[in-house]
Amino acid sequence: MTILQIIFIIIFWGLICSFISLAPWVPTKKSDLERIHKLLHLQKWQKFLEIWCGTAQVSLYVANKFPEAEVIGIELSPILYVFSKIRVFFSGQKNISIIFWNALHLDFSKYDVLYVFGLPETISQKLFPKLEHWLKEKAYLLSYCFQMKNNAFIEEKFKEKAEWNSIYKYSQKAKS
Repeated sequence: MTILQIIFIIIFWGLICSFISLAPWVPTKKSDLERIHKLLHLQKWQKFLEIWCGTAQVSLYVANKFPEAEVIGIELSPILYVFSKIRVFFSGQKNISIIFWNALHLDFSKYDVLYVFGLPETISQKLFPKLEHWLKEKAYLLSYCFQMKNNAFIEEKFKEKAEWNSIYKYSQKAKS
């Protein structure tokens, strides 16, 4: 196998990963990082998970803002995973790790805050069933731009006048 074939396979695999994940890779706007920060209330013992972290922009930002929290990014694309690992290495942040894995096979009960950028249909159809079963009682999900279609969680919508997109927060309803 030639180097060119290997590069082609890696690029092709990266494209396939974006179709089987929750959404194609689109970086979070830098102006939205501060909005995300305002919604987070991480303590030193809590774990933050960025589902399909892409280039780890959000994970690195959260790790920097909350240095005593544990930050984990998970990525399915080999290209983005390697890029994220390199960014984390050169950032010097000690409270962040990047995992190469399919987030839909992960046990979410270990995390306090989850962050995702995913299309509404894929969030609702692929992620929602896992959240309904595995989300801890006080844990919550932040969804960047897209709303999850269900009534099982409490939904809060955060939108600033200057911004075109919203950030949605989902938490469990009180059990009766």
